[in-house]
Amino acid sequence: MAGLRFSDLGNVLGLLGLASSLFTTIIGIVYTWYHHPVLKLKWSECGWSDTAAAKWVDCNSEWASNFGMAQLPSLVPLLMGIFGTFMYRPMLLQVGGFPKNFVQYAVWLLFQGMFANFGYCGKLGVINGWFSIILAVASLVAEVTGLKTDRMLELTGHKLVSCGGSSAPEKVSSRTTEKDGIKDYMPWAIVSAFFCPILGGYGVYQASQVKKLKKKDPKAARRAAKSTTTWSLYALMLGVVMLGAFTTIYVTDGRVMAPAAGDGDDGDDGDDGDDAGDAAGGDASEEGADGSEETAE
Repeated sequence: MAGLRFSDLGNVLGLLGLASSLFTTIIGIVYTWYHHPVLKLKWSECGWSDTAAAKWVDCNSEWASNFGMAQLPSLVPLLMGIFGTFMYRPMLLQVGGFPKNFVQYAVWLLFQGMFANFGYCGKLGVINGWFSIILAVASLVAEVTGLKTDRMLELTGHKLVSCGGSSAPEKVSSRTTEKDGIKDYMPWAIVSAFFCPILGGYGVYQASQVKKLKKKDPKAARRAAKSTTTWSLYALMLGVVMLGAFTTIYVTDGRVMAPAAGDGDDGDDGDDGDDAGDAAGGDASEEGADGSEETAE
């Protein structure tokens, strides 16, 4: 097995960035679950005159707050997480030509950490926020050293191994070697089907097509192989996001933090009251006694 080459570190960094965007998507789903829109209209409560609390035109202002710019802050993690995820290998959502280098990706990761992580979901947001910022710094270092992901090379016009065929004539020394070099990725597709049966199932179908097309149409077999890896990747990503988000919601939903220690009596006087209150009561008793003595005199 060949070792990891220095040029492969660009793809490793891209995968780590993908992980941070998946984490951001999970944060977005969890936050939206707890701050979901309230689609409720009032009728009998609405009148034609102002009340002491509000104007009559604002009776259904809660509905209006669910849309437009008012709702946008709650959707920032979800939207940025989705866009960041599909930057890795866009197909269903084509992010046109971005990012072409690690400087652009570093800017994106910095914005993702500061505006889509830190302010959401408590410690989860803090953890992923710092992770995104660390990756942003690493991306700047990667740009200085000349590293690229495969996606960046494609966007800048570099020739990669094409799985989808090319209009230019191909010179193949051996047809047998060409067929043997096409993989169906069936195990990868089967595993992805457990995470998302629909997308992974389509990946399994494409993998089966690779086996059928190897002999009679190698170009079509390559396209099917590329489709297998793409749909399997989407199945894994969607499965991880759904499992992570709903596991977090299940574990945290309805939990209430226990009262902080120190609310009761920490003294050893045997009662459940407050020592400060006992002291104040004692002082008041002494003052009352002194007043009684002065009256008696």
